[in-house]
Amino acid sequence: MTVITLSRQYGSRGTEIAERVCKLLGYKFVDKQIIAQAANEAGVPGGRVVEFNEQHSLMRSFVDRLLYPGPHVVAQVVVTSSGDGENGRLTVEELDKAECLNLVRSAIHAVYQVGNAVIVGRGGQAVLQTLPGVLHVRTVAPMPIRLLTIQQQIDVGLEEAYRLAVRQDKKTAGYLSQVFGIEVDDPMLYHLVINTGKLSVEQAAQMIVGAVETIETASVAGSAA
Repeated sequence: MTVITLSRQYGSRGTEIAERVCKLLGYKFVDKQIIAQAANEAGVPGGRVVEFNEQHSLMRSFVDRLLYPGPHVVAQVVVTSSGDGENGRLTVEELDKAECLNLVRSAIHAVYQVGNAVIVGRGGQAVLQTLPGVLHVRTVAPMPIRLLTIQQQIDVGLEEAYRLAVRQDKKTAGYLSQVFGIEVDDPMLYHLVINTGKLSVEQAAQMIVGAVETIETASVAGSAA
């Protein structure tokens, strides 16, 4: 039961690749919804989490709020009270930085225990770095190709695409450095670093599938020895 973590430069088509890998392998695609799952596993006071909201603040993104100094609300969860069936009362719980990070780690470990999933972003390559049965992948691409992809995906001009790419690179690097103590571009963190300037989404996905099959075959052979 292999788990894949996929880190991607913004505009390198990493999400498309992850979705294609999930289709080829029958894996679960996992991104921010894992936080709600983890909140349930961790037993957030009040009952069962039904929604995790990273976007309640118009001023900062989720990552921005994680990195912002001092005590403050990072996210909210909508909770339905337990024991009341489908008509349970809904309440809102506010989570600070430490609580959010604990939920992220708990979520990633919960997905790992189940297996057969692709975890996109969230620092999965750091949280699961030393655990067996995990394939760590990063997708990259030359900036001109990234800019073209961004323009195609969200219909913005060249300057805006460049601004978005640089801003996202900076935010991701800061998050992983401050929270997990890793450098996102360190190739030693990954089994595969795939340049989508040279490979199509399908070719990249097939490469990842081949690596998963190699890992699983080796694991079976090791268990039989």
